[in-house]
Amino acid sequence: MKRPFLPAYDYVRRTYGVNPGVGQRVQHTVTKDFGHIAREDLSQGHRVMVRFDGKKFALPCHPTELDYEPKEVAHV
Repeated sequence: MKRPFLPAYDYVRRTYGVNPGVGQRVQHTVTKDFGHIAREDLSQGHRVMVRFDGKKFALPCHPTELDYEPKEVAHV
């Protein structure tokens, strides 16, 4: 039996009340690292996958530990 199609991060949206979008810029509130939301990993359905700047792979993050509208400071 096929799994019904659900939008990316549907469980996270319903459970945590956040709205992650693939490609969206985020900041991890604990480490202060910046990155972009990667595509959903079905084995990590309760987490948001983030590819942090300078890293090769996306890592699972708790949805409430991400700032979905980060204010970046330009380094000059």
